[in-house]
Amino acid sequence: MYFSKFFWQVLLTAVVSCLVTACGGGGGGSAGSTTPPAAAVNVLPVSVDAGPTGNSANSLFATVTVCQPGSSNCVTIDHVLVDTGSTGLRLLSSLVAPLGLSPQTSAGLPLLNCAQFVDTSFVWGPVATADVVLGGMTASKVPIQIIGDPKYNARSAACQTGTAMNTVATLGANGILGVGLFLQDCGNHCTSNAANRYYFTCTTSACTATTGVTVSLDHQLQNPVSLLAAGYNNGLVIDLPAVTSNASVSGSIIFGVATQTNNQGSSGTKALATDTAGNVTTVLQGASMPNSFIDSGSNGLYFNSSAIASCTNANFSGFYCPNALTPLSATMSVTGPASTPASVTVAFAVDNAATLLSNAAWSVFPSLAGPSGDPSSFDWGLPFFFGRRVFFGFEGQSSTLGSGTYYAF
Repeated sequence: MYFSKFFWQVLLTAVVSCLVTACGGGGGGSAGSTTPPAAAVNVLPVSVDAGPTGNSANSLFATVTVCQPGSSNCVTIDHVLVDTGSTGLRLLSSLVAPLGLSPQTSAGLPLLNCAQFVDTSFVWGPVATADVVLGGMTASKVPIQIIGDPKYNARSAACQTGTAMNTVATLGANGILGVGLFLQDCGNHCTSNAANRYYFTCTTSACTATTGVTVSLDHQLQNPVSLLAAGYNNGLVIDLPAVTSNASVSGSIIFGVATQTNNQGSSGTKALATDTAGNVTTVLQGASMPNSFIDSGSNGLYFNSSAIASCTNANFSGFYCPNALTPLSATMSVTGPASTPASVTVAFAVDNAATLLSNAAWSVFPSLAGPSGDPSSFDWGLPFFFGRRVFFGFEGQSSTLGSGTYYAF
């Protein structure tokens, strides 16, 4: 199991000056207009736009409704980051406060969750239970994380010493919707090992200190899609159109894999089984990267290449800045059963990040890339999704495309 390896690149406000608009929108109807067809019940609309801070780059957002379990006491939260590199719904405390959700407990004391990212940033907060509405479907009694609950912030040092992403400004979103390959955020590792670094509890009712704790699978943060009704919970499809750099783009998450008419693969869809950590092997320019993964929570393609110049301007640190658009291809290989296709060649391109990100009107960048902090990995971030239907087969679940865990496209 792993958390999202997105290298969170927040653009400087001096670079991007566009203003964010509120959730929703759309013009009013007019006389003689036709009513658009209703969306399928298993479709969650998503968009790539400037986000709640007005300066997001390649961030995939969805709107999520959460409710007190079994009630109509609900809040709807826009601009939740869709992250296939993590598991679990995590929402900012200030946005779910009206619900008054009570933390889950361990031995009668609050259960706390930590999600750490590779740049040492983290999210921290109590675990609570809520009903989660995604598109036209509901997952009931889902353990979620409440990010940055002020009652527990003093204990966040137990999680990490980097940047706490506990506000809209630091997170760049109103929460994280983790819908990756795995059913829980920690799994069996946390059922028997108290020093798991994912779960903690207070040592006193005043929560003056915390300690690591074991947690059963059903009390861990869950992939909410895996808790939907049968026929919709064995995986999902992210469907985004092909784009050029522009202001925004819309697409869909479709629940289920090969179970409904709208979540089928095509004759050309190929599946890549992953290892137990959700990784496949990528070979680029002769370099093999066995810890590669597909992650919508990463805003670029991240890989190491000595042939592509990195940006020298500090405002664009962490990205590549070639002199011209650079076409490349890499081969992704399975690490699972031999019955699935052995490899798939993926063509992509890398453009100058300084040129791309200096355009304040743009939030969508299909050729944004940067060096990886791990030479053994290729992070196939959001640019990989443009122009593809990307399937994620959940662990322990099967479809005509294969047995989870797998990627298919």
